[in-house]
Amino acid sequence: MNPLIERLMAKGVEVTEVEDRGQEARQTWVAHFIRPEQPTRLSPYLWEDIVARTDSCLVGTAADHAFERAGKWKAILFFQHSNDVLELDLTQAKPLTRRDLIVETMDYADIYIVDPAYTWTYVIPHEADWGPYFLTKLGMKGDD
Repeated sequence: MNPLIERLMAKGVEVTEVEDRGQEARQTWVAHFIRPEQPTRLSPYLWEDIVARTDSCLVGTAADHAFERAGKWKAILFFQHSNDVLELDLTQAKPLTRRDLIVETMDYADIYIVDPAYTWTYVIPHEADWGPYFLTKLGMKGDD
């Protein structure tokens, strides 16, 4: 994960590493982005659940652009298979791109970024042919 932190810091992101909060971050993410009436774990990866259950999940370049436009003063970055969490202060940062965030190591390969209030999420899956994805809570099915 150190190359990721180095890339983020090179972009002016203040990074705080938090250990053993990954499970909590994933559970909070599920509570905000997976409909409560749905089973919370239908797929082996969290990102598969939002893709299958949303009308307004942006994909690919559209997701990248939405992430670029999202209000990002602070953010939380967590992973599918790691309990490490990064708290990001983006107030002085240069714009981040998908390339800045990609990690090759399997434990860190599925990346989830959310604002602290969990109103939007940007997800980069480990599979190059899928995603990235951007979703706001307003973009979920059944939300009006």
